[in-house]
Amino acid sequence: MNRRTLLAAGAAALAAPRAMAQDWAARGPVRIVIPFAPGGVPDIVARLVQPAMTTSLGQPVVIDNRPGAGGALAAEHVAGSAPDGQTLFMSTVSSQAVIPALTPNLRYDPVRGFTPIGLAAVVPLVMLVRADGAIRDMAGLANALKAEAGRHNFASSGVGSILHLGAELFLMKAGARAEHIPLRGSAQALAELIAGRVTFVFDALPPAMALIRDGKLRALAVGTPARSKALPEVPTMAEAGFAGVEAYTWAALYGPGGLPAAAVARLNSVLNAALAEPATAARMDELGYESRRGTPEALARHTAEEQAKWAEVVRAAGVRLEG
Repeated sequence: MNRRTLLAAGAAALAAPRAMAQDWAARGPVRIVIPFAPGGVPDIVARLVQPAMTTSLGQPVVIDNRPGAGGALAAEHVAGSAPDGQTLFMSTVSSQAVIPALTPNLRYDPVRGFTPIGLAAVVPLVMLVRADGAIRDMAGLANALKAEAGRHNFASSGVGSILHLGAELFLMKAGARAEHIPLRGSAQALAELIAGRVTFVFDALPPAMALIRDGKLRALAVGTPARSKALPEVPTMAEAGFAGVEAYTWAALYGPGGLPAAAVARLNSVLNAALAEPATAARMDELGYESRRGTPEALARHTAEEQAKWAEVVRAAGVRLEG
């Protein structure tokens, strides 16, 4: 390659981001599709990064909530959208890993149907028991479940939810059993725990935070590889003697399958810049979320690992969707 060609290639590379921004500005609003109703993890994360992304892209970024079928309806919509960077997906472990493991005949391909852009946030699951009960640590919980077989149960937000599968993963690692009580949401599960009608709940940290701080619930361990900044005194599952019990929900940005590399690079840069905003980082800490910034390649690896892990849990625990 001669000097003139090298100079031309360098100039084109420098001009690409500017051209990309101008191209986006000419197309119209960018939609971030959310697989759940307002208020869930992906919805909150999308709304936190929305203002900075709007500024960077030079075009309104709008939130499009499409709840239904555990996230499958939104996933199907995005997978069938044009790969032009105008339709994005703030997805989570449910539609990218859990639903594919539970549903053999999906109407979207959980791998080829999406282009990874970047992981945005992780939310730990936290193992909870009543604060006034006899169980004070993970060893105590496991021992009680094994010594009093048939007497214990746990609640979750529904069959096949990450709360349910996280608890099943713990039970498998502990060599214990407990009856699953599926309910209509996290709030009901926590209410049953406080009332003493279930032994434990493995819930996402944010909805449980106030109950932990008020002394109604005891946090035994978190399901993330490292301790949570929101509960630094609470050990990880591995530290508590249950290595391999990693269970958390997350929010990550994807595009439809076939999104061009230049668009992926631009959107990854915009997302990471939005996550780095001090106000955004502070709000995530306040909510008990853990901000993440990384590459599309890292998200692709993370997605594949989560798909393999939860498919194995579903198979080993014999989890089946109701109906």
